[in-house]
Amino acid sequence: MKSSVIITTHNRSYYLDKVLYGYLHQEIPPDEVVIADDGSTDETPEIIQKYQALAPFPILHAWSPFGGVPQIAKARNNATRLCTSDYLIYTDGDCIPGPKFVADHLELAKPGYFIQGRRNFLRYSAFDSFTGAENTWQQFQHWLKGSLTRLDLLLRIPKFTIPSYGIHGIRSCNIGTWLCDVVAINGWNEKFVGYWREDSEFATRLMRTGVKRRNALYSAVLFHMEHEKVFNQEDFDRNNGLLEASKTGPIYIEKGLMPPPRPEPAEIPPCAPVTMSLKAG
Repeated sequence: MKSSVIITTHNRSYYLDKVLYGYLHQEIPPDEVVIADDGSTDETPEIIQKYQALAPFPILHAWSPFGGVPQIAKARNNATRLCTSDYLIYTDGDCIPGPKFVADHLELAKPGYFIQGRRNFLRYSAFDSFTGAENTWQQFQHWLKGSLTRLDLLLRIPKFTIPSYGIHGIRSCNIGTWLCDVVAINGWNEKFVGYWREDSEFATRLMRTGVKRRNALYSAVLFHMEHEKVFNQEDFDRNNGLLEASKTGPIYIEKGLMPPPRPEPAEIPPCAPVTMSLKAG
């Protein structure tokens, strides 16, 4: 089974540098990493080129122009189109993987299911010292200093998952799913802009096809780097409406991974020959 890691980013090259470093040090590396770049204009290309030269796997850059507002769903679709693997791990450019992150997802992958992973939170104070490769004792030291927020997630229990039947706790920064299941719902809904609800809507449509959700409780954990909070009430309300519509609306969305099919042109019968008389009446 081949795996692709899809990483969203926008103008956070410092964060992306630390994230890609983590994928360079996986016990089982991914077969490819695809950067879902929502129009970065900073040093992101240079960071990607740096790791393209270092990584034993391909790192692809799926860049699309920034539309003035975040278009995360569109960026993920652009990256998904480049993937050549049967299993996809969606994550974000501010989430550092531990060395077993990809291995955990592959161990949990099972046809007919998607995996929701967990995240610990990394404070600004630890940015310079934390890499994700720390052992449990070293992580515990970070927790004592207040730079990691979740003591419970320092515990590691491989293969331990529980079923979940709703969308509570869905986080697109740590989702493992099969490419065929993503294609079946036409990917991420590009009507979403902003940072909210596109993951819950995606999971809703997945589950409506019969794909089941399982939560990895103590494995496949990421370290989510602290950043500024952004909120837009208009985006939040609109995206909530799209989420509600997904509960009963089309599962295969129109504005998604693949464009809607073009209508076939109507078949026009050939013109009949016209005989014109120039004689006066």
